[in-house]
Amino acid sequence: MSLKFMVKTLGCKANYSDGQLLEVGLMKQGLTPTRDITQADYIVVNSCTVTNEADIQSQKMVKEAAKKNPNAKIIYTGCAAEVNPDLALKIPGVNAVIGNQNKDKAANLIADYVFDSQPVVLGGVTSYSELISRHPTEREWAMPESAMDDVLKLNPENTTYRTRVFIKIQEGCDSFCTYCIIPYGRGPARSLSIETIIENIHELVKSGIQEVILTGTNIGDFGMDWAKESKIDDLIEAILTQTKLKRLRVSSLDPTEISDRLIHLMETHEHFCPHFHLSLQNIQSKVLKLMKRKYSEAQAVACMDRFAKMKRKPFVGVDYIVGFPGETDQDFAESVEKLSGLYWSRLHVFPYSERSGTPATKLPNIVPMAKRKERAKILQAMSLERLLKVYQGGEKQKVLKNVLLESRIKGPDGSLNWISGYAPNYQRVILQIDKKTQLHNQILDIPVKQWVVDRQSGEVTWMGDYLA
Repeated sequence: MSLKFMVKTLGCKANYSDGQLLEVGLMKQGLTPTRDITQADYIVVNSCTVTNEADIQSQKMVKEAAKKNPNAKIIYTGCAAEVNPDLALKIPGVNAVIGNQNKDKAANLIADYVFDSQPVVLGGVTSYSELISRHPTEREWAMPESAMDDVLKLNPENTTYRTRVFIKIQEGCDSFCTYCIIPYGRGPARSLSIETIIENIHELVKSGIQEVILTGTNIGDFGMDWAKESKIDDLIEAILTQTKLKRLRVSSLDPTEISDRLIHLMETHEHFCPHFHLSLQNIQSKVLKLMKRKYSEAQAVACMDRFAKMKRKPFVGVDYIVGFPGETDQDFAESVEKLSGLYWSRLHVFPYSERSGTPATKLPNIVPMAKRKERAKILQAMSLERLLKVYQGGEKQKVLKNVLLESRIKGPDGSLNWISGYAPNYQRVILQIDKKTQLHNQILDIPVKQWVVDRQSGEVTWMGDYLA
């Protein structure tokens, strides 16, 4: 009987892409994926370190895994492992640490290593304290994973990629925002070629994959390393015109990275899902400058004004940080007023969380944590109000068009006789089906009658009917 494993991922979509590929690598080594944590021989925690809170959550995941399965070998990888391997080795329950420099070799490292009583680093990592005085380009970093054929050959129900696949087109970041440590965790910007990505998507389409999400550390930098300018628009147009992919999505983009050409492509190609995720972070130019973002308030407003003028109205999720050092009460009040008049669908609100070792921790005029949380609640309430209006706008249609149904989930009644899916505009629906009905990976029009609201998470979900 082969050994079993489970990969548990935190953080961004790029990390989820890494997790998918790590699953494939471990399966190539002869291991079997499992969803039952108590049955896993290996538990891989794919960590996040974007904030101190992300570190805490990653460590908590290790401790919970060790508690649920004390016999499992726990491998700690991801950005937190790369940036602070010494700390990672001290987390109770961790047996081995693998940094991002060696994530492409992680499966081999795990398979080859004979675990002993002392936790160790497998491969090479360089802690942030050693990197602080030099740019991470001085280290050797792996390119984004390019081959998808292994994903296609090893595609059991247990794995996370069943209907949608994250393709990491780009890795690393050269921006060095003052609150962020990720360039040290993922290295400099580097990209695949357009030709390689097109070949991968051709193979994915042949295998039955319906949707691809383009992801990376900073996909707006796609092509900068080999073309000296962003080629994200060229890539998207090539996918839309040269492949038969049913649905394409893109992950986070800055306001200045969403060009008129990109908007035109979304307007004219039905396979390009009308959905943007805007990495805004703040609307005040003063705060954006303190964050070392590469755009101003005027540029952010102009971007959202372009969304408002689109005939094919997109769903727009917005990342937003409140309580950054220097953000005054007046700044926040003005931001609320400005945001209320701009085009967006949902805010992903984050109270500023210090990340030790970043320049932002040295800024004056610190906002008390209680005030940060208070501001976050105000914007979260605004977000839910706006999101409800988005769903109310679709209420008259009675049918949610082109829903990609994904996996069975635990429904409101506690049973697994439910399936969830997303429409192109990112509206979510769940519907009840019997155990024999197989709707996985089908794109259907789903009649909807009401929605349910989770006020704690700010999520809204349609309740749908299945008509056989």
